[in-house]
Amino acid sequence: MSLVERYSRFADHTSGQDKICRVLQYSVQLLWWYMDRRGGGGRDNIRNLQDLQANLSLARKYFALGRSFVQLRAAASSIHLNDPVLRYTLTLARISQSLQLLCDNLYLFSKVGLIKFCSPSTLSSTSSKLWLYCDILTLLRVCYEMRKEYRAIRERHEMDTREVGLVSTCREVTKRRPELVSSFVGAAADVWLPLNSCGVINVSPGVVGLCGTVSSLISARDLWWKSQKDY
Repeated sequence: MSLVERYSRFADHTSGQDKICRVLQYSVQLLWWYMDRRGGGGRDNIRNLQDLQANLSLARKYFALGRSFVQLRAAASSIHLNDPVLRYTLTLARISQSLQLLCDNLYLFSKVGLIKFCSPSTLSSTSSKLWLYCDILTLLRVCYEMRKEYRAIRERHEMDTREVGLVSTCREVTKRRPELVSSFVGAAADVWLPLNSCGVINVSPGVVGLCGTVSSLISARDLWWKSQKDY
C-alpha cells in the first residue's frame, strides 16, 4: 500500500483532518514564538503566522461540529464496564469532552453571529475547564491501567519464582502495552494547555506550542495506525 493511500485513509474523516490542523496549529505557534524570541523573523511574518494559527484553531471548531454526540454515545458504552475505576474515569472523561465540544460548537455559532447564547470568552473559558477535567481523568485512567499491568507482571514473575527489578518490570509494561505509555505522554503534555488557558499556570507561548505539538503528534500517530487497521 502506497503512502498516498495510507494518508487518504487517515484524512478521509474529519478526525484525521482535525489532527492535521492541530499539529499545524501548535507547530505554527512554536515557530512564531521562536522567530519572535530570536528577533530576526520580522513583525509582519510573525503576525501572519499568528493569524494562520488563529485560522487553524477556528477550522478545528468546524471539524468539531456534531462530534459531541459521538462522545456521548461512547460514554453510554463505557458506563457498562465492569471495572469501576475504568467505568468512571473513561465515562466522565468522555462526558467532559462531549461538553467541551458542545461549547466549541456554541462558540463558533456565536462567533459567526448565528446565536447569542453568551459571550465567546465565557464559552472559551468553560471549554478550557472541561478540557482540563478530561485530561486529568485520562491521566488517572492511564496510570491505573499501567499499575494494573505492572502488578500482573510482578505476580506472574513471583509464580515463576523469578526475581525481577523495577526497571525491567517497567520495560516489560512498555513492551506489552505501548499504547498506555503513548497515552500517558500525550496527556501529560496536553494537560499544560488547559492549565495555561484556565490561568492555573502561566507559561510562554513556546511551551504551549511545544506541548501542543507533542500531544498532537502522538494523537495523530495513534489515529493513523487505527485508520490503517479499520480497512
